[in-house]
Amino acid sequence: MKKITTLALAFAFAFALTAGAEIRLAPQFSNGMVLQRAEPLTISGTAADGETVVLEFVRSKTIALPRAQKGHKLQKQYTATAEAGKWQISLPPLQPGGPYEMRVGSQTVSDILVGDVFLCSGQSNMELPVRRVMDKFFAEIETNQNPNVRLLLVQRVTKYDGVADAVKTDGWKSLDKTNAYEFSALGYFFGLEMQKKTGVPVGVVQAAVGGTPIEAWVSRDALRDFPLALSQLDIAADDQYRREVEAYGATAGNRWEKILADKEKALGLDWTAANFDDSAWPVVDVYENQWSNSPNGTPDTPARQVLQDSHWSVDTMGVNNGAHWFRKTIVLTAKQAAQNATLRLGCLVDADQAWVNGTFVGSTGYQYPPRIYNIPQGTLREGENTIAVRLVSQGGRPRFVPDKYRGIFFGDNPWLEGQHEQLDLDGQWRHLFAVRMPSKQGVPFFYYTPTVLYNGMLAPLAPMKFAGALWYQGESNAGRWREYKSLLQSLMQCWRETFGQPDLKIGIAEMADFERPVTHGWQMTQKAQRDAAAEDPNATSFSAKDLGEWNDIHPLDKKTLGQRAADAMFQIIKK
Repeated sequence: MKKITTLALAFAFAFALTAGAEIRLAPQFSNGMVLQRAEPLTISGTAADGETVVLEFVRSKTIALPRAQKGHKLQKQYTATAEAGKWQISLPPLQPGGPYEMRVGSQTVSDILVGDVFLCSGQSNMELPVRRVMDKFFAEIETNQNPNVRLLLVQRVTKYDGVADAVKTDGWKSLDKTNAYEFSALGYFFGLEMQKKTGVPVGVVQAAVGGTPIEAWVSRDALRDFPLALSQLDIAADDQYRREVEAYGATAGNRWEKILADKEKALGLDWTAANFDDSAWPVVDVYENQWSNSPNGTPDTPARQVLQDSHWSVDTMGVNNGAHWFRKTIVLTAKQAAQNATLRLGCLVDADQAWVNGTFVGSTGYQYPPRIYNIPQGTLREGENTIAVRLVSQGGRPRFVPDKYRGIFFGDNPWLEGQHEQLDLDGQWRHLFAVRMPSKQGVPFFYYTPTVLYNGMLAPLAPMKFAGALWYQGESNAGRWREYKSLLQSLMQCWRETFGQPDLKIGIAEMADFERPVTHGWQMTQKAQRDAAAEDPNATSFSAKDLGEWNDIHPLDKKTLGQRAADAMFQIIKK
């Protein structure tokens, strides 16, 4: 009996090893993918050491075979042997077209197109998703559909000790409203415009993370002339150190939130209730002119607009961090109360929760996203209705960001101000500064560390080939603008080496203007972006400068910018 058990265990172990060594394709080579035309291609994946991998394109009555570029020939079958658990198969340059079907081992990859593939990387203005620009482009986003534009969203992965084995992604998606909402708005509009210009399929690969400095997107070797970045990486590279710092940051943040909540609870009042008597609360105009010109400036920080000291967000003790409550009573008709409705509060600094007639309608944890909260059916009523907002200031000056629309939209569409009945929420609100707190200690963002996003999100995309790459970043480096041009030049060289394309075309977005006036460091970073592109024969720049919004670091007009990017890239890839 013991002998049989031992044999059974050995067989199970061997089966597990075999099952785990199944021939697999790298995640970027999947259903719906776009392969770069006119470039020698490499398809890669994993398998057991010594395993023979067979790749072939499949032909049927409805599916043709791809055609190789003139002077090349597509073989019926390609083989490779896996070494160290990995395999690669080289294919000749292909002509644009599709859809095609490929079989690798027992896996079939369908709906393959051949055209132009573009990498889109950077920080939040590249990452900003389509759903965030619906106010400006709702109608066309709802109707846009182009099966010849494919989107691949690379999920955030950090790697401190070398390049990750693979990217993390949910795969290629065809461009339509269902798949587009979470994709880069800039990449979305760029892909549509580029497909119109070229007439070939277009693949857009998004690898972008908000708030990140340029150093996070290049290899360690590319940072050899930037010792500060290397020291930052060396500090963060220890796993135990990161765990301890993150644990401490989380504990400190949770403690801050708990003390704040306990202090509010101790006051024993439900400020969300529709029938709460707020008549003793002071009246404030949250949308009043909060800004005035500072009297002095420096070369890096010129005279600019600052919050007035008379504003509700500050008093003789300093900035009013902690919990603020706002309440407003509105009067609705029976027709208004019966409709679907959306509460819009613009942008707030920092976090908020909102209630309508005591019913919770939504919350946002940080300052940038617009607050767009669905009001459940049956919540509104004819006559008086109460809106309550809890605003939590965690560190800076609390405020309702000026020049952002706030109101209630009636009807099924929460977008497009002025296109349906709406009730503005301008004017006076009741205000209570409920609990004063010190600044909240933030949890460190280790994904800002130099090299770690390159290792986890960019380098594992190889051996993909690209027609070009778009880069929109710089906001997080504007305070260190003197080295930005050199860093950008190192990034371009690094990417070309990574993807084995020494002439890879790279388009650089000149940042949008922000705040009044634009700071010296911001302007110099914009100049560095233009200069780096001008000095590189395979680079170009396109400007977002005039598309900026003084009160929003994330301007909405990503369509115009996408068109400018397509114009610039189309010109340079034709060279």
